[in-house]
Amino acid sequence: MRSARAVAGAALAVLACLAAPARAQTGEQPNLIFTISGGILAGGNLWTLPRQLVFSDQTGMGDQWDTMALGRKLHSGFEATLTATYFWKPHLGLNVEAGFFGLESESACSPVGAIAPTPQNNNQNTQACATANGLNLPGSATGFLAGLAYRVTTRGVQPYVRAGIGPAFLGSSFVETTGQAIVSSTTQATVYMLADEHHRELTWMASVGAGLMLPLAPGYQIRMEFRDIFIALPRPTGSATDTAQIANEGAFPDPPIGMRLVSVPSFTMGLDVVLEKRRGHRY
Repeated sequence: MRSARAVAGAALAVLACLAAPARAQTGEQPNLIFTISGGILAGGNLWTLPRQLVFSDQTGMGDQWDTMALGRKLHSGFEATLTATYFWKPHLGLNVEAGFFGLESESACSPVGAIAPTPQNNNQNTQACATANGLNLPGSATGFLAGLAYRVTTRGVQPYVRAGIGPAFLGSSFVETTGQAIVSSTTQATVYMLADEHHRELTWMASVGAGLMLPLAPGYQIRMEFRDIFIALPRPTGSATDTAQIANEGAFPDPPIGMRLVSVPSFTMGLDVVLEKRRGHRY
């Protein structure tokens, strides 16, 4: 009996020694990752202005004005980003990102009531509103974000979430609304329905996303991510009302401008380059 117990004890000791390295041994874990990504952005409504006076002409009866309803909406666009993630803990990492976000937009214009005919300038407001309605306008934001990333697993397919916030620089105005009119055989005029002479360039943006990192080859991973980008964009908070100055001095119709937080959903795919790995432990 004692010999049987001794043999069983020795067998258990051997099995424990064999199993211990397997439990203690872990695979390599990506520690520093650079990601190059590209993706698409969804569009949406940006702002509407129900009534805006647009100077038409000066007559013997005084200044003549037309009333327009104006608006702006974002098109679907694209984004390109470069991201670095440093996992100082197995699951938690610091995430920094620089990205270009295409925010093209489309202006809207429709008359409120009848537009007064002005044969002397070839009905320029009628032409201008028609050309402004549906006009595609360039726009972009260059953002620099920093935040945290959390991955559920450290090997194989790695689900993760991340969030970041930072400054962004706008490439063009999201308020200015103009139309073109041919006033004579040799003259084409730009009609300003809304102006933005000192358009805001600096704003802020934030993002919250979730995705998957999938192993591709040693040192490389494929990344897929859905996220929501929040960016503060300028919008008119009311109509330009200094009509006397606009009519008599040729000033631009600058409206009061505020900021609106806009949600822009996106889907991206990227390539991860793993520059450093945390070696598995062996005991």
